[in-house]
Amino acid sequence: MSNQNATHSLNQTYQDFAKLILSLSDEKFLSSMDGWSPRDVVAHLIGWNGLMIESSLSILAGKPPFYYDDAPNDYSHVNAIFTEKHVSRSKQELLAELKASIENFEAFISALPVEELMADHGVVHYGGSPATVTRIIHSLAGDYQYHTRQLMEWLNRC
Repeated sequence: MSNQNATHSLNQTYQDFAKLILSLSDEKFLSSMDGWSPRDVVAHLIGWNGLMIESSLSILAGKPPFYYDDAPNDYSHVNAIFTEKHVSRSKQELLAELKASIENFEAFISALPVEELMADHGVVHYGGSPATVTRIIHSLAGDYQYHTRQLMEWLNRC
């Protein structure tokens, strides 16, 4: 597996999500959707893109990422930090931040030696299996897919 292959799915899911956000009116972008707004989801993903660099570095150093401690809370503490940190209500500003954050993560992945993508450094994911950089990439892509489906379902109900 090459570094580009590892991030291909992530990049596609990011693009699908960003395209959906761009299609929303400003009103819809700021509307409540099951407790969060699409704006909040974008802020959440900006934060997670950056956190995944930090988490990958932790795993590569043989240490569990700090967010594992928030898993029993469905990451509510971590997500609250991200929605408060990225406070803009401008769709364009937040999409620019999202693009920059995903590009930073992809550049980080591209700079890693390919063997580090699947390397087991002794960190165990809270689910019980080895934590790897590849697992982080797949998890982040899954988050984009989840939120894209969530937004589509919400739009279909509106």
